[in-house]
Amino acid sequence: MADILKRIHGIGIVPVIALESVEDAAPLAQALCNGGLPVAEVTYRTACAHDAMIEMKKACPQMLVGAGTVLTKEQVDSALDAGAEFIVSPGLNPEIVRYCQEKGVPILPGTANASDIEVALSLGLNTVKFFPAEPLGGIKMISALAAPYTTMKFMPTGGVSPKNMKDYLSNPKIVACGGTWMIDKKAIKEKNFGKIEELTRQAVREMLEIKIKHIGINTATAEAKALAELMAKLFQGEVTETSKGYFGSSLIEVMNEGYHTGTHGHIAMGVSSTERAMAYFKAMGYEFDEESVTYDANGDAKFAYFKGEFGGFAVHLVNN
Repeated sequence: MADILKRIHGIGIVPVIALESVEDAAPLAQALCNGGLPVAEVTYRTACAHDAMIEMKKACPQMLVGAGTVLTKEQVDSALDAGAEFIVSPGLNPEIVRYCQEKGVPILPGTANASDIEVALSLGLNTVKFFPAEPLGGIKMISALAAPYTTMKFMPTGGVSPKNMKDYLSNPKIVACGGTWMIDKKAIKEKNFGKIEELTRQAVREMLEIKIKHIGINTATAEAKALAELMAKLFQGEVTETSKGYFGSSLIEVMNEGYHTGTHGHIAMGVSSTERAMAYFKAMGYEFDEESVTYDANGDAKFAYFKGEFGGFAVHLVNN
């Protein structure tokens, strides 16, 4: 169960879906995966949820498919029969939580206040949904609740949008955000799944905040300081000595011999979360040098090199 929650945390955004037609399930799954979000919470707000989950998993076996708006034991059984790998409910019903635990499937029940969280803790849960997030006070409310309940993490859903998503995801107590803005109902009705893919890709871009943090240049140790001074003058910065060489402004790192990575040097790709960026790039087919990965106190990756070189440069991810 912990592995499923780890995957959800790595993906970062969980599209929440209410499909009216089973025939839309497969192309929607493909659009989400192609856009970089290989996960879906298919809600039991419509009658085709069971069959939609089956079709999504058939079309994209790598996709993490879960069931949402689960209110009854019968719906739990239906979801599991359809291959659901996690369950989400709008509220906290101890009977449903225990039933899911008996079945060995992770459940994220909805919480709205401290009393709900205490019930969740008594049931052995350490991750819950927070719903409806924005009407209840958003990230400020979650931060206030998280202060006394230090072991609890949250998946806010309800009112999460591109405007406030980063506020949520920057908080370490947020495992992921549930959202619907990339599931454009008009696009689905018109079978325009290319638009869904683009909206998904845009959501991932906004989440990851990818930028070039600095470029490393390999050079002989005797030449390193002079090159750093030249670069600092060019980029209007300061020269800073490090254990591996010099920074000639914050944009250029000049590497001494013995610390060369890549044929010509390296590129530091800054991201909002190395953990989530790794999950995204792995889903896109990229590989990482696992021995290069370092982790923070929460167990999330904070630094990682891609395998191989790009035009003679090694590339690594690092948190912004």
